[in-house]
Parts: sequence; structure tokens; C-alpha cells
Amino acid sequence: MKQWSRGKLGIGAALLMFSSPAALAGDLASIETHSQRYGDHVAISAYDDPLVKGVTCYVTESHSDGAFGGGRMARTADLTASCHQTGNLEVAATVPAQATVFTAQQSPIFGSLHVFRVVDAERHALVYFTYSEDETAGDLPGRLYVIRLPANLKMPTR
Repeated sequence: MKQWSRGKLGIGAALLMFSSPAALAGDLASIETHSQRYGDHVAISAYDDPLVKGVTCYVTESHSDGAFGGGRMARTADLTASCHQTGNLEVAATVPAQATVFTAQQSPIFGSLHVFRVVDAERHALVYFTYSEDETAGDLPGRLYVIRLPANLKMPTR
């Protein structure tokens, strides 16, 4: 995996804040869409939860080519994340009962994407909540993703 390093406005040039400084993004694909809804390209990346090995949040970001040759412009409303179990689950020594997994801010003017992790100890599950903010559209609908923990996995929370 490599750190996000595309030369464009958006997540690539974004301020990415992770709960672990070693969190890395893996660029998976850039799909040409040329549509009104998704713009000219959709970039897909994978971010591993730094405290829960085996959980990955996939992020998509739509881009439109700049009308005046100014490069690509990200579309905040189409900045989304989806978190899933992708391997055997292993947890760090302690995991906060509720924490920000990461926030991606496109720019001080435009919006940002937020991903939070909540430990549901009673049901032995991890709950990931994602939502986007957009200065023009406001807060966009959030989404929940639940990952059931194996019965033998102890969840050390602080």
C-alpha cells in the first residue's frame, strides 16, 4: 500500500487525519465515467483501520476536469466510504469505545468525509458510521456498517 499521492484537488491533496500516523491508503482504481452524476472520473481507495486489522474502509471520490484547465475538481457530494471485514480480525492492545477512524477534508472551503468506529461490547460488534459534509449541501446522509466480532475475540476497550 502507498500513501495517497495524486496531484489533484480532493482526497489526494486533502488533509487526511488518521488515528494512527502510519495509516496508509491504497489506490485501487480510477474509473472514467464521463457522466453528469459522477463527473469525469471516480477514484477508489482503500484505508485499513489502524487499530482493527482485517477491517478496510473503501473510499470513492468523483472528479470533474476543470473547465478552465485548472486540473480536476473534486465533488464533495460524491465523496463516500464503506467499511467491511476484509480478513481475520485482530485488535490493538486497546481500542477506544468510540473514536474517529479518519477524516478526509478536501479543502477549508469545501466539505469533508468522516468515519467513526463504535465498539458495541454487548452485541460483540464494531459499528462504523460514515458521513460527508458539504458547505453548499450541508451534512449528507450517513451510513452504518456493522462487523460482527468472532466469539473468541476479546475487544479490549478503554
